[in-house]
Amino acid sequence: MAGFLIAFGLVSALAGVAMAWHWSRALREVRRGVELLGEGRRARPVLVDVGGPIGPLVRSFNTASPLIQGRLDRLEGDREQLRVVLGAMAEAVIAVDPRRRLLLANASADAMFGLDGGSAGRLVPELIRSPQIQEAVEETFRLSPPDAFQGEVTLPFRDPALRGMVRTLSVRGTPLHGGAAAGAVLVFHDVTDLRRLERMRQDFVANASHELKTPLASIKAYAETLLDWALHDDDVNRRYLERIDEQADRLNQIILDMLSLARLESAQEFYEHRPVPLVPLLAACLDAHRGRAESKGLVLTFQPGEVGPDVLVVADEEAIRQIFDNLLDNAIKYTPESGAVQMTCSQGDGVVAVEVTDTGIGIPRDDLPRIFERFYRVDKARSRELGGTGLGLAIVKHLVSSIRGQVSVASRPGSGSRFTVAIPRHQAARPAAETTPPSGEGQ
Repeated sequence: MAGFLIAFGLVSALAGVAMAWHWSRALREVRRGVELLGEGRRARPVLVDVGGPIGPLVRSFNTASPLIQGRLDRLEGDREQLRVVLGAMAEAVIAVDPRRRLLLANASADAMFGLDGGSAGRLVPELIRSPQIQEAVEETFRLSPPDAFQGEVTLPFRDPALRGMVRTLSVRGTPLHGGAAAGAVLVFHDVTDLRRLERMRQDFVANASHELKTPLASIKAYAETLLDWALHDDDVNRRYLERIDEQADRLNQIILDMLSLARLESAQEFYEHRPVPLVPLLAACLDAHRGRAESKGLVLTFQPGEVGPDVLVVADEEAIRQIFDNLLDNAIKYTPESGAVQMTCSQGDGVVAVEVTDTGIGIPRDDLPRIFERFYRVDKARSRELGGTGLGLAIVKHLVSSIRGQVSVASRPGSGSRFTVAIPRHQAARPAAETTPPSGEGQ
């Protein structure tokens, strides 16, 4: 009996040790699985078959593990998708925590504000030194979802070549759900070009209205005077009618130039670009203006240099005539009597450069960047007195662009101006090399 009890005790002890070992192994695997899930890695199911109080724990882990893993996979997929979307956005996006530290920034924000991979976690005021942006951040934190802050800020360009210039940014700030304690997201959109185009449109409308109003006012004034008393006065009626005719011609020329410029800008003007001899075209343009130049006592010369009459450029004959008619007209118009206007040619890397130089009144340095704008005038009173429409150089710029050329200007007040037009030169196809038959062949 004693031996039986001893044997039964030993078996029970061994069974207890085995059960404890199984339970311990199952708990280790559950713990390891939880650690793997915490690291974002896939956890294997616990295969140890145990009973007792540990069994439900193991079964719950095996059930919950794939569900948790599925959610982690979806979260990682959403995170990767968000990363791709943010990276592809042209707008700059930054997220800020309640302590005003940077949480994340996309590639556009890195480029716009000079951020990098080590910027996360640093204070936004240290990274972006702009009081306007700091104010936008603070205004955003004062709001609650779904309200959003909207405004515009200015920021200097980071490019050294654009030093002194500023860009205009439209900013939208949205507080994250959870109140100010959750943080905020700010989206910046560069609207510099849009604002510049809006200003150009406004200036164009104002200038066009003024340019059209001036001759119309003159026509109306002369017509009213004729109707009131001057119609039957032979000493003045013809002179007034000539003034009306002159102003009507000016008004018609403005309208024609505006239509021509509109067609150029909308690519409706058709030009046939083909190889054409440049020098004969330039000589013809010069001869067409020689009478006006001589009437003012100007010396008008043409020096083609090493560019012979057989040199071809890729352009349209009518476009070439319009370009240099406008440039010569301006040069003669703004050069005082006894001055000189010269046209010269030279060859460069695949282009022919044509320079129109005068000894006229010149252009101030501050006005040089704007002289190709529509209706822009350096001296408004003098330009209208000389009969200009204010569209000639704008037409020149678009015509030169249409033939894939470039136009530039150099000038100083009192020292004249030099306009340079670079036109692509026609590259003749090389003839196929003639092959020499081997010796003895054909004998």
